[in-house]
Amino acid sequence: MSLSLVSATEDELKDLVAFEMGGELMAVPTRILREVLEPPRITRVPLAGVYSAGLMNVRGVVVPVTDLRPLFDMQDKPFDIDTRIVVLELALASGPVTIGLIAEKVHAVMSMDPATVQPVPSVGTRWPAQTIKGIGRWQDRFVNLIDLERVAQEYIGAAHADDAAA
Repeated sequence: MSLSLVSATEDELKDLVAFEMGGELMAVPTRILREVLEPPRITRVPLAGVYSAGLMNVRGVVVPVTDLRPLFDMQDKPFDIDTRIVVLELALASGPVTIGLIAEKVHAVMSMDPATVQPVPSVGTRWPAQTIKGIGRWQDRFVNLIDLERVAQEYIGAAHADDAAA
């Protein structure tokens, strides 16, 4: 299947970080990855949205922590020895935004053959529209390529943070 059917580019498929959420294997390009951390103390924010786990301190910088499991209708799982916070820098229309994303387990930095990436089927998937760029294969498992920039703008509200502060 042609890569043009999928919104992931060939360069984005060269270096991906694979992680688990809700038993599903997800991946994002390493170009947006800042670091992977053991979960620090996360401070809850009153009246925060459903995708907000709270705030964390990363070397003196306040970083919002996002939990995407509700978006993908996944079960909540308590933090354990494998839980990590994947710190990402997203390039949004309003400017760069740094977020921490809860990952139940981080697997590896991987590459994916563009020929194995296919569009998200219109039937049989539970993902909200346009949140997944495509689905590929890695180590005999399906990998969902998350469009985090779109998720941040449409679901997390990161694009509107500047408007709210004004």
